[in-house]
Amino acid sequence: MFKTNVEYYGVGFDSSGNRICAHICDFDPKKEKNAGKVEELLKKVKETENVTVAEIVDSDTYNKYLNGGCVRNMETGQPVDYVPPEQTAEEKAAVEKAALKFEYESNKSEMLEALQSAQLAGNADAVASIQQDYKDMTAAYKEAVEGVKVE
Repeated sequence: MFKTNVEYYGVGFDSSGNRICAHICDFDPKKEKNAGKVEELLKKVKETENVTVAEIVDSDTYNKYLNGGCVRNMETGQPVDYVPPEQTAEEKAAVEKAALKFEYESNKSEMLEALQSAQLAGNADAVASIQQDYKDMTAAYKEAVEGVKVE
């Protein structure tokens, strides 16, 4: 894990708890004499686009956000493990359609090579067979894509 020689950071988080920005805090934010510097640093953090929460954290906490796969729990203010959101039905359908398209394009490319070889060889039967296979494959692809439902 990456370690730093900085003790504190001013960190900005979006509404989901993702770290948006960080600025080095080159003073001790716990000392009363630095209250103005704290306010200035937090103001600078808040000026960053999409920052919902700005706070000063110690280097151990900052490293959890930076290297540990953590986000800020917006209720407790503590770092928690990031759990990616589950895919929506639309996203699942898009992934399925993309896989079908990839397979279709791959098969189409192979058929094109076979068709060119058959044409070069003057094999009319093979050309006709490949053309029919292509028509069948295209129809099956269209049917499969139309069959992908958003549930």
